Amino acid sequence: MTLNGLSLAAVAQSRKKYGTNTMPDPRVKSAWDFLVDVFRTKINLILLIMAVIFIGLAMLGYGDITEAIGIGIVVIIVAIVNVITHLRSQRSTIELRRRASALRCNVIRGGRIRNIDSTEIVVGDIVLLQAGERIPADGYLVHGHISVNNSVLNGESEEVHKSPIPNFKYNRAAPITANDYTNANYVFAGTTVHGGGGAMCVARVGLDTENAKILKTLTDIGEEKTALQRGLDHLAALIGEIGGICAFGIAVIMVVMHWYLYGFNGFGDVVFTVAHAITLGLTIFVAAVPEGLPFIIEIITAQNAHKMTKANLLAKNPNKIPEAGNIQLLCTDKTGTITYGKMQPVANYTGDGTNIGFNRDTGGVAVRLLMNNIVLNGRAMLDADGQIVGGNSTERALFGVLGLNHKAVSTIKRENPVMNKTLFNSATKFSATTVKTKNGPRTYVMAAPEIILAHSRFYMDAGGKTQPLNRATVRRIILSNARRAMRVIATAYYDGPHTSGEMPEGLTFVSVSALRDDIRPGVADMVAELHRAGVSVMMITGDILETARVIAHESGIVQNPNDIAITAIEFDKMSDASIKRILPKIRVIARATPHTKLRLVQIAREMGLCIGMCGDGTNDAPALKGADVGYAMGDSTDVCKEASDIIITDNNFVSIGNSILVGRTFMHNVTGFLRFQLPINFILVAISILFPLVIGIEALMAVQILIINIVIDSLNSLAFGGEPPRIEYMNEPPAGKNAKLITGDTVAGVLWTTIAGVFIFTLTLAEPFVAIFGDAAMSARFALIIIMAMLNGFCVRVRGFNIFSGLSKNPMFLIITFVAFAGLYACVTFGGNILALEPLSTTQWLATIFLGLLIVPINFVYKMLK
Repeated sequence: MTLNGLSLAAVAQSRKKYGTNTMPDPRVKSAWDFLVDVFRTKINLILLIMAVIFIGLAMLGYGDITEAIGIGIVVIIVAIVNVITHLRSQRSTIELRRRASALRCNVIRGGRIRNIDSTEIVVGDIVLLQAGERIPADGYLVHGHISVNNSVLNGESEEVHKSPIPNFKYNRAAPITANDYTNANYVFAGTTVHGGGGAMCVARVGLDTENAKILKTLTDIGEEKTALQRGLDHLAALIGEIGGICAFGIAVIMVVMHWYLYGFNGFGDVVFTVAHAITLGLTIFVAAVPEGLPFIIEIITAQNAHKMTKANLLAKNPNKIPEAGNIQLLCTDKTGTITYGKMQPVANYTGDGTNIGFNRDTGGVAVRLLMNNIVLNGRAMLDADGQIVGGNSTERALFGVLGLNHKAVSTIKRENPVMNKTLFNSATKFSATTVKTKNGPRTYVMAAPEIILAHSRFYMDAGGKTQPLNRATVRRIILSNARRAMRVIATAYYDGPHTSGEMPEGLTFVSVSALRDDIRPGVADMVAELHRAGVSVMMITGDILETARVIAHESGIVQNPNDIAITAIEFDKMSDASIKRILPKIRVIARATPHTKLRLVQIAREMGLCIGMCGDGTNDAPALKGADVGYAMGDSTDVCKEASDIIITDNNFVSIGNSILVGRTFMHNVTGFLRFQLPINFILVAISILFPLVIGIEALMAVQILIINIVIDSLNSLAFGGEPPRIEYMNEPPAGKNAKLITGDTVAGVLWTTIAGVFIFTLTLAEPFVAIFGDAAMSARFALIIIMAMLNGFCVRVRGFNIFSGLSKNPMFLIITFVAFAGLYACVTFGGNILALEPLSTTQWLATIFLGLLIVPINFVYKMLK
């Protein structure tokens, strides 16, 4: 095939026949879509229905429009915050996708090289490839030699060498199989050229590529509701039933009592009595429903999504933030997540076991000889911008750590003109270069340590002197590093020429360099923290078992002899029942495939486990979509990001661990708010029923209940939403995917506070307080319940007895408290006939505050009993 490429006319014909090289954009939701989603939540739907009913009653003259306005304001705020939060998250995801998708490439068209956007590529184009570039479409190599990393497709980290096949005929009808990923000349979109250079002929673009096929499978994987969403639906149904029964019951009782005591004076009296009873019943229903709960959910979601962005976490699906806190099994990749994702030189040993490092000043002659060897025998090089390209990962890492720049490379090549060269190949497994020096020819050799060792008689010590070589010493070095999953490479020299293809004898051993894709800082500490938090961590990697086991052990994933490390082949041979028996002990799955990850997710979910799955390749997308929380790395493929819930922008496992703390904080803030708000709701329901039935007076007016229930509760949702993460949350076991929003502990706390609140409230009827409050009793009751609520908020936000703990990290709590008390004073003092309130004297205020303070020691008693 000639490399003239397509003509412009042929490009147009190909684009018309086979389509463009674009992936389908994910559906972008509009503000209206997100608004509709708001009212798919039961509790928001209840609020909307209540607002409509109150409007209807007000229009008929049987109620006050203020109730409808108050509820309507809450519904509008909830909807606005929800829509803004999700639109912002969607916009960030689209921008990240756009930046990651930006790809330019060089193609040959009409015999000329043209630099075009990858979306303009068509079938038949000749695309030039070089080290470091991402392959833009599926096709086959027609010129040159390259090594490719296919891990985004099959999870295999080993580089695959590609070469043209003479007279090759591409069959578009033949299905692509896993074997095609590693065959001689096929290349695929999304994979990366690691070394070499060449040209490919494009065979499939856009929707026909392997990337697109995996993307299509994601639509078949359903998405379950999160534990929080299920909990909110359950709470809404429960409160709706309780509130409805109470509201209906009190309405019927009020109508019967009116008929029994006064009878009905005509049809108009019946209508008025029934309407008044319905209004009172709806007032009780308003008291029962926690209007502030949807608001706090949206506020906490927005706040935590913002916090996560600062912590290198992009919440693509904000609803999964709290679900991260429930994770019981966290499956993570190794390369680039637990480790740096690139080879790091660790040590450089001479023949006597001395680690001389890689510094040319302190390492002496041996390091300078290593530099010569890497430049003359390696395939790594510098591009025009000084970036290291070509070669394999080991050569690039050594090239970098030795500080080789254009000047140093030019000097070495100038001082060592090449006389003869043997390139590395799979048969000889070494490379050798003979150069001309002032003292005669010298041959530099680079190979695996075992090969160098077999042909060496001497070694150069740290001082640059030649000494007899003790092979046993070098073997101990090799074995020691192999146990630590190090990759080792040895260099040597021979003063004399060499015959092409033959290893010289009598080599002088220079050094053995140990490299590894090392563990990121903080990973081991985070793994230990997750274990304390009850989260099992499993490494699923495409690497070999031996390397994976060592990294898992050093990072703390593998802790004891009972922990299991297996290969994907072993895993795939096991039945589901067998896997379920040993799953709690599995810590490593090596040589994992996309099928392995997806099957693991399915089995874990069948066992009722909440599973988090990390990935970076297109092959990981189905598993990420199926997991309870899917994490994509920042440099992962578009398909992978599309399938994920949270994107780890710094590719760091520590950030994944932090997302679990953020999720747990989210849930603690919600449950803290419930323990604050539900007692208020239940106290209001209780006194709204008991006072009319037992005493014959209304405890509070409907508009007062509305202020308490909406304004005060909604303000405090802001306060609780700002509560900071507490490290003690990571000492708790994970709640799991079936986590209940209302736990037994929450129920007990709410009931205790409700009973205490009703008791304190009834103290206003005791003789001393009746005399003190006099005609201002309604104002005192209104002020009392707000003071109790605010002080109860201080108590429930902490587990201990220091109710001021951590307030410096949440100044909003103090601000809201001040605003609430200032608003209370303004309502009581200036509310007048509108709020049915009158000002309190200093004595009355002090008496009210005294009663409100009783809630604090009562809370302390509960904490001591618990």
